[in-house]
Amino acid sequence: MLTSPIHFGTSGYRGIIGSTFTQRHVVVLATAIVQYLKYKKISNPSVFIGYDTRTGNSPSLADNSYTHPLVACLTNHRIRVDFSETFCPTPVVSWAVREHAYDLGIILSASHNPPNYNGLKINDDTGAPAPIQLTTWIADAANVLMDTLSNKSLSISKDFFKTVSYTNAFIDHLHRVLVHTFGLDLPSFSDTYVIDLKCGSAIGIWQQLTQDHTGTIHWRNNNYSSDFNFKIPNPTDPESLAAMQADCKQYVCIGFANDPDADRHLMIDEYGEIVSPEKITAIIIDYMMAATIPVGSVATTLANSVLVKQVCAAHHIRVKETCIGFKYIADSLKSATSRHIIGLGVESSGGFSASIHTYDKCGFLPILVILGIMQKTNARLHDLAKAIDARYGTYSFSEDHLVVSEHAPERLLQIVPNTPERLSELLHSDVREVITKDGIKILFTNHDWALVRLSGTEPVIRLYAESRTPTKAHAYIQTLKAIFSKALDG
Repeated sequence: MLTSPIHFGTSGYRGIIGSTFTQRHVVVLATAIVQYLKYKKISNPSVFIGYDTRTGNSPSLADNSYTHPLVACLTNHRIRVDFSETFCPTPVVSWAVREHAYDLGIILSASHNPPNYNGLKINDDTGAPAPIQLTTWIADAANVLMDTLSNKSLSISKDFFKTVSYTNAFIDHLHRVLVHTFGLDLPSFSDTYVIDLKCGSAIGIWQQLTQDHTGTIHWRNNNYSSDFNFKIPNPTDPESLAAMQADCKQYVCIGFANDPDADRHLMIDEYGEIVSPEKITAIIIDYMMAATIPVGSVATTLANSVLVKQVCAAHHIRVKETCIGFKYIADSLKSATSRHIIGLGVESSGGFSASIHTYDKCGFLPILVILGIMQKTNARLHDLAKAIDARYGTYSFSEDHLVVSEHAPERLLQIVPNTPERLSELLHSDVREVITKDGIKILFTNHDWALVRLSGTEPVIRLYAESRTPTKAHAYIQTLKAIFSKALDG
């Protein structure tokens, strides 16, 4: 077996290029996908493949790429492959699978991870992130194949292959959603904006969306690059955040960003303040309810601000809190569709979608809706955000992480006591409840909370906290971080 077996985390399988992510990994994963489609007895199976700008994701299907062995393996097993002719965001794959009835969507991407990572994500036949049962089946098969599959080189079978482009159709779909669901139009981009695209797959779509702009756009990282201009491509990376915030203050404008596969979003207001995904969602919900556009349900995660629950309670909207990962939120969106209501889903990390859009997170929709609301109401983002604070109160969110060994075992979480009494002593606040369904979530009697969990995408421990004051949220994080640091150093 592999020293580092293939394992699907929160969002796909990810590994370090040339080490834990190689052509060999791609071939065994592709072969496992073939076996899965045969196991499901799907006649004339078809898949749509998209990819971001990371190393090895070649639109021309170069022999030394990851795209070539992926397509070659699938087509040689008589799987029909529609291959994006250029870099393609995750939400486009999700929409295309649902719209055109593919059996699976495959995305070569490591999302927001550093540039030395690549990965493979799978969307099921609804366009949602593949559920655990599917990815476990494929991972188990792939790990067996790693030991048994021969290293035979394959050529692409042209009989089962074609290139496609869904960019224009996806933009048309976004326009329809804005008009028919939200009562908005595509923004005219008549003001000043800072847009950071992280050298990723969102570039082509934003270029088309803004091609008739009459305002001023200050682009950042709007060139395709596998090294992301030697920067961390996570929109919330402190260095890139500081640069964007400075630009927004200088130009007195809003800024927004996506990660390389455009399934995450970030927005900054005219004063350089980050507007959290939860607050973005609150603005959207308040607008929809005021416009008599009913929101039937909202799905959020254990790591989300309590703001989402507060907004839903005020509007009598059903809210569901899930484990972390959009595959869990997708179930709620599917349920909303079956009940003929509008469902929204939001993650604190920048994930957002709606049941009438895609079942995977989309970095375009929340930004376009907010821009549409600003345009329709003639309001600044800063004022929209402050109105949320005035109505629901302010919440300060803090996040940090600790790097640990690759594939850190679950026992690391046992470092944190899980009894309310002991945690109350350590964190100097009364603990009401401890939830252990995805890491350890600590609920305090004053409605603050903290969460510790192992990342499903990187070898790190993630730490989150929220309080009415930034000082208290930061203190929770630092105390928990100190507990781990002492144990790991020891």
